[in-house]
Amino acid sequence: MTGSGSPGPTLLGVPRAAAAAALAGFSCMAAELTAVRVQAPHFGDSAYVWTNVIGVILGALALGAWLGGRLAGRPDAGRWPVRLLVPAAVLLAAVPFVAGPLGGWLLPVELPLDAAMPAIVRGSLVATALMFAPPMLLLGAIAPLLVTALALERIAVGRAAGAVSAAGTLGSLGGTFAATHWLVPSLGCRTTLVIAGAVLLAASALLVVRTRGVAAAAAVLLASSALLHQGPLRPAAPGRELLAERESRYQFLQVLREPAAPGAPERTLLVINEGLDSYHSVAVKDSALTGGAYYDWHALAPLLAGDGHRPSGLRVLSIGDAAGSLRTVYAGVHPGARVDGVDIDPACLELGAEFFRAPKAEGDLVALDGRVFVVRTPQRWHVIHVDAYAHQVYVPTHLASREFFAAVHERLEPGGVLACNIGALRPDDPVLRAIGHTVADRFGHAFAIQVPNTRNFVLVARRGKGVEPAQLAEFQFGGEQLSATDAASWRQIVAAAANPRRWHDVSRAGVLLDDDRPVLDELLMRSYVEGRDAAELVPCAGSTDPVAAELAAHEAWQNLDWAGVLKAVKTSRTPTPYLREMAGNARWSLRELDAAAAEYAAARTIGVDAETGLRLQRHLEQLEQDRIPVARAADVATRNGWLVGVVLLVAGAAVPLLYRMSRMPAAPSVSVPVAAR
Repeated sequence: MTGSGSPGPTLLGVPRAAAAAALAGFSCMAAELTAVRVQAPHFGDSAYVWTNVIGVILGALALGAWLGGRLAGRPDAGRWPVRLLVPAAVLLAAVPFVAGPLGGWLLPVELPLDAAMPAIVRGSLVATALMFAPPMLLLGAIAPLLVTALALERIAVGRAAGAVSAAGTLGSLGGTFAATHWLVPSLGCRTTLVIAGAVLLAASALLVVRTRGVAAAAAVLLASSALLHQGPLRPAAPGRELLAERESRYQFLQVLREPAAPGAPERTLLVINEGLDSYHSVAVKDSALTGGAYYDWHALAPLLAGDGHRPSGLRVLSIGDAAGSLRTVYAGVHPGARVDGVDIDPACLELGAEFFRAPKAEGDLVALDGRVFVVRTPQRWHVIHVDAYAHQVYVPTHLASREFFAAVHERLEPGGVLACNIGALRPDDPVLRAIGHTVADRFGHAFAIQVPNTRNFVLVARRGKGVEPAQLAEFQFGGEQLSATDAASWRQIVAAAANPRRWHDVSRAGVLLDDDRPVLDELLMRSYVEGRDAAELVPCAGSTDPVAAELAAHEAWQNLDWAGVLKAVKTSRTPTPYLREMAGNARWSLRELDAAAAEYAAARTIGVDAETGLRLQRHLEQLEQDRIPVARAADVATRNGWLVGVVLLVAGAAVPLLYRMSRMPAAPSVSVPVAAR
């Protein structure tokens, strides 16, 4: 018998060791998959977040395996599996309690999405290292110790290693499927992590004689999971009300309500993963439109398909339908149109039916991957909308390849139109150019128009014919089921889109995307991270008369042609207050906030009248309100970068520390008799 102070090890045998390895493998893989899900409300689940999670966990497991090999040579090696499994269980079960506060600190909710990418990537690395590296390091040491324990029982090393490895792999397989298909969707990521901890306690119970205390601890741990469901995974930001929260098989979902404010109606939003200032569906109270969001501009597509008129028997497909905002717009703008909706996540469709109750166009709803649906369906449509996004800002690569657009081309009626929602701030954005070039590879052309006051472009192409925006001017309004306010907004959209100068040819100068080259994540990082905001003035070094340059800049400004504005400013032989103001306006629209401030300040130094001076002062005051969250995002990214450095230093210091600990003499213990097999 061992001393009375602690439970002692018993003879393992292959079945017991394999069972412990399987349980540890189950918890390890379930925790690894859930690690992304528990962080999704704050950092999303992009490829970069997945890379951080996998990289940190693999590094911790490798270090743990090395530590386990060191501990296996100690006289008390048989006690170490329990000593490691119990704290690993506690650490995993503690993650849900710290994930929310830690995520909120590393990525504050008020940051703008287009400026937060560096903070997101670095913050997820820090969060993963703090929450998951310690328990995974402990789990990595279990397999070498179990193999050693079996070898000491005179079981062949090869057989011992094979049994432990096979059982651990099978357990990991079970954890993979259970976490994704059952635990997280049914119980939530917080309870899943508690269950992973309880399973580790069950594994430790297999390795000791006295299991009553361990079993009681596991029961307490599981019972405590009920407390974790009190409160949301991510509280609503100030000024928003949380209506619903779901953890689906694919993502984290929230439905939020923004109450009416002076000049702003009440809105309901469907937000996915990190959210921040973005959303996937929006409904404006008492309106069929979405307040000028890109969904309203997508309603132009049938008019392009019908040469300025609605096609007879209009049939439309919405890929990435989410909560059905586009179907609501169609019900008001194109009554009688049939709009079929496809979304990979059935939870989005369910939330849309429950919380987005405005009238929607009739049509079938299918919960399926958009590409699979397009490839397999025999149907055809006059218009196909592609508004599929993953992780808020990432276009799924398989829905942006030339193979996908070839399938879409086949599903369009002759003269039918493809309309894609692409996030970008300027026509030369690398993501917009790449998708435009890829669309043109099959359709022969691709044109895009920027939605005013947004970071969205509507990219269109037409099967067998060119796109003729000027034909929109021939559209005869009538039959719409819109309020007076909505009708006026719709007329303004059609009039603006009928101006060919607002459209940009995006069919060239981009990367050709195919299924074998999924580079969109890299292009998006280039778009969002590579800063162009140098506070340098646009030079006025041309030969054009300043008055002519002002006229050209004003015309470009009316067409939302920011590049044209800056080009006109450059052509002037001398700067004027108005040219500097126009340059500031254009650079503000391009999110070059520091540069815009420099342009406005320079305009004031040239010599302006009182009215212009007041207008420039208002510009600077309003611009400062935009600069505050962007500067905050830069500060958070810098801080998170320093924290990454601290994590790396701690990881480097852990190796010699663990080495010294593994060489410390074992505490005296009473020998354990070998039990009969």
